[in-house]
Amino acid sequence: MQIEVFENPQELAHHTANFIIDLVRDNPTATLILTSGDTPVKTYKKIVELAYPGDFDKVTVIGLDEWVGVPATSEGSCRYIVEENLLKPLNINSEQYTFFDSMTEDLQSECERVDKLILEKGGADFIIVGVGLNGHIGLNEPGTSFDLYCHVSKLAEITINTGQKYFNQSTDLTQGITIGLKHLLEAKTAVMIATGDKKAEILREIVLQDPNINLPATVFKKHINGHIWIDKAAASLLQ
Repeated sequence: MQIEVFENPQELAHHTANFIIDLVRDNPTATLILTSGDTPVKTYKKIVELAYPGDFDKVTVIGLDEWVGVPATSEGSCRYIVEENLLKPLNINSEQYTFFDSMTEDLQSECERVDKLILEKGGADFIIVGVGLNGHIGLNEPGTSFDLYCHVSKLAEITINTGQKYFNQSTDLTQGITIGLKHLLEAKTAVMIATGDKKAEILREIVLQDPNINLPATVFKKHINGHIWIDKAAASLLQ
């Protein structure tokens, strides 16, 4: 696990965007697992600004997670956020990307569908995640096994409350459907990004603790090519 600290969110986004662009230029058919959230959106907008036409014409994009019961057209869905800020501006063909169908009545089959796709691609070449205030990544809440692939999770109260910021009105959130931590461990490159002093305490805990399921983000300590990129505010409690 390698930690890099950047001056501010803008510098972090610039670095992350260039990293992803370079990765895709080196491997045009790369499989990318992408997350939603405020910090990743800055990266996606920077990619749109910096990428050349055609850079992303052959990639496969898979959404990290979704809120169960929230439609893809909702402003708070992973699909909506990634589509509007990255995929549509880059004119990426919709056949190149997939997100969990959070409205299906058969969530297990949906997990198996995405598992199969990732397996067929030989695993992810790149995965990017944020980190929740309780240390969750994706919607892998505390207590989630590191050996799980795609699965349905019961959302923690803090995740439900924090998740409301992505919606224009109060939204009923109880479950998530998510890429599992085993997929993250098997990805060739894994990146966690975080900004702001609200993330400082949980990042301190991630650094201090050994890998354990009660703090899912500590899985990065088990990854052979895992990176944590944060700004100075998020790093304020680190030695």
